[in-house]
Parts: sequence; structure tokens; C-alpha cells
Amino acid sequence: MTQELTIIIFKYCWGLLLIIAVAAQFVFGGKLKKKAGLMTNLIVATPYLIVFGWFSVREHFGTYQGHLMTQLAGLILIILGICGYTVSILFLRYNWAVSAAIKERHSLVNNGPYKYVRHPMYFFMILVILGSGLLISNYLIILYTPIICIIYYWRAKKEEELLKNEIPGYDTYVSKTKMLLPSIFLNKGDRQ
Repeated sequence: MTQELTIIIFKYCWGLLLIIAVAAQFVFGGKLKKKAGLMTNLIVATPYLIVFGWFSVREHFGTYQGHLMTQLAGLILIILGICGYTVSILFLRYNWAVSAAIKERHSLVNNGPYKYVRHPMYFFMILVILGSGLLISNYLIILYTPIICIIYYWRAKKEEELLKNEIPGYDTYVSKTKMLLPSIFLNKGDRQ
């Protein structure tokens, strides 16, 4: 794939993610009962800033000679990530919000992707981010993926503090379900 084509695909995929998030906010928006702290809600923007920061300086440094197979692997990760992100929103439905928050009539969702992992949207966004680095042949995005994982882990912990206090049965759900990585990636006794 040419560099120009990978950049076009990158931009369209991230544009699609933005459209999905805005549409979900419009369709599933509702009155918030309780929000997490400002830092918890601002930190979710950090992965996007990292990806677009490294993307914007790619002409000066950060790029490597990509191979077709790694670019295709990146595209597959992005597609899987976008599909999984969208499905996760559809299962959350009216519980979904851009910010970490509890909505009126918020309920526990433990089916679909939430049966396997408590924060599937973060998992799928990690796939999109890693896939983006592979697609556009930017080693800085790839190298920062573990940092993005740490950011999502921290955000998930803060979000869970809010959910444990407000959602009946959430403690039991936490004890039975992995946080970020589905069980297929971990030994049976491991907990995240």
C-alpha cells in the first residue's frame, strides 16, 4: 500500500469513529446523575492526542518503511476495533456516555462483549490505536501503545469506583469478569 493510501484509510477510519461517538451521544444521550472527576474525564482524550500528535509529525520522524503485511495487519486491527467499539456501544445503549458518568436508570450490562470484559470499548480502542501505528508505519504510535493501555487502565479503575457505588451487582460482576483483556488472553486464575 502506498503511504498516501494508508493515510487516507487512517483519516477515514478515525473520522468514522468520531461519527459513531457523536451519533451514539445523540441517540443514547440522557440526563446524567453523577459524573466522575474532571481528571478522569479529561484523561480519556490523552490517547487521541498521542495518536494525532505522532501522526502530525510523521513527516519529520516516527515513520519506517512499512511492509504490506504489517499494513494489512494494522487495517484488520482497526476494522476489528471499530466494529467491536460500535457493538459495545450498542450493548450499553442508554448507559453509554462520552464521560465517565452514571445516568438516571443506569443498569448493569453483562451481556455481549461485556460478558467477557468489563471495558470492551477500551480494549477495542487499543486495537484501533495499535492498528493505526501499523497501518501508517509509525513506530512512535506503536511504542506508545503500552502507555495508552496504562491510561485506559487508570481510567477504567476510576470509572469502576463510580460504578461500584451506584450499580447494584457491580462488585459481583467485577469478581467474575476481566477488566481489559478477554479471558482468551489470560490464564483462568489471572485477574486484571
